[in-house]
Amino acid sequence: MYLRLSQVNEITFDRLVFAKRQPTEIKLRGFCDSSEKAYGACLYLRSCNQQGEVKTKLLCSKSIVAQLKKATLPRLELCGALLLAQLIQNTVPVMNLKIDRILLWTDCMIVLLWLATSAGKCKTFVANRVSQIQELTAGCEWRHVASTNNPADLISRAQIRRP
Repeated sequence: MYLRLSQVNEITFDRLVFAKRQPTEIKLRGFCDSSEKAYGACLYLRSCNQQGEVKTKLLCSKSIVAQLKKATLPRLELCGALLLAQLIQNTVPVMNLKIDRILLWTDCMIVLLWLATSAGKCKTFVANRVSQIQELTAGCEWRHVASTNNPADLISRAQIRRP
């Protein structure tokens, strides 16, 4: 779909991320993913009000192009998890909200195993990132999501569409 320059002023975006009226429950849901080309993370805010209305909106996302030096996919997935942890650290304090729960999702079981392990038992590259992630996401829950249901998959694998 193409727009004419005169139509630019007609574009609108719904910026309300909360359920209407006073939200009674606020959750953050973060997702991370990686490919050989890039890795990324995204945060969704989920709110629910007393009437049972639930609203989930994309809050922010970030992506990084993978280094030219080849790294294994699990290491890249770990970098995606670190990016998500940093996104949480930079986003939560400025929101100035009482967040009831923070759930973080990855589609890489190896990353979940690394995060459940003491960083001292890992090699240097993994240990450094695992310790940072554990520190930044203390109090958060890490879970597994199937690759087909991971919204961060769009960040790491999206193709540029040309008209």
